[in-house]
Amino acid sequence: MTAEITVQPLDRKAQRALAGWLGDAQAAGVDVDDVDSIGAAYDDYVHEVLLTPAADRVDPTPTLTMIAMAMGEYLQRNSNLQWRVAGDGQGSDLALASADDLGVLYPIDPVAQAWSQRQRGWLPVFTRELMRNIEDTGE
Repeated sequence: MTAEITVQPLDRKAQRALAGWLGDAQAAGVDVDDVDSIGAAYDDYVHEVLLTPAADRVDPTPTLTMIAMAMGEYLQRNSNLQWRVAGDGQGSDLALASADDLGVLYPIDPVAQAWSQRQRGWLPVFTRELMRNIEDTGE
């Protein structure tokens, strides 16, 4: 049985977390208004990790989360999706939701999936395709 997802406006804690991730992205030279910049940051990170011996690699979670939040911010700025806190029985996280809160995207999910396969070159394509689908459905 799937737990019901609840969607709430951002609270102060979520706003601070998002601002922190976006500040980290800016400090890393990621332009959240340029999906190609976000994609390049992801691709460069994958390349860097693959060049690092497995025993010397650090936890990728902070970098991947930063990239995911940058992608989410790009989507928020360029579509009708809005930042929300979405939760289920397992906890809550930053997500993007449609105006009716029925469509929910956790931006870390596609980033984590691509990471698990060490995909490169996918992020701008994914983001643009998602935006086309949103426009086509009128979300």
